[in-house]
Amino acid sequence: MTKLLSGSSFDSFLLEEASLSMQVTWLLDGKINRGFYSAEEWEDESLHHYPLISWSEVRGHLRELIRGKKAPASLSIVLQLRPDHCEKILVSNGFPQLKENVGAMVLNIRYDGTDVTLVTGIALKSFTLDKNADRIWDETMEKFLISREIGFETMA
Repeated sequence: MTKLLSGSSFDSFLLEEASLSMQVTWLLDGKINRGFYSAEEWEDESLHHYPLISWSEVRGHLRELIRGKKAPASLSIVLQLRPDHCEKILVSNGFPQLKENVGAMVLNIRYDGTDVTLVTGIALKSFTLDKNADRIWDETMEKFLISREIGFETMA
């Protein structure tokens, strides 16, 4: 959890949503709120390059909510890999045709008070029986976790 909340390991992700249960439950929606920006600010696309906020911009806030003597009762975070990274992964693995159908490569992180579970997923734009995108994403996440020395067990 330290690498998720304090380090830059997951900075290539965007926050879709998060739920933190402590003495109260905090719900975070990662969608960029256009109403927060002035018309002039909104013209600067660097402020909202993606429809979701980058994990690097929000992780410190979430870490501050968690700080204290007691661990959260639960924590759920849904991250999406940035679209440009998704495309690179598919192309580098020899499946550039899949980039048109993959809407998002998702990482669900759940802490239940005891264990942390990571679940990968692919959001497709249309139905397909082709599971190559799922396989590539699973393999990529395994390599990612190993390279950052984050221990894990795969589940069948």
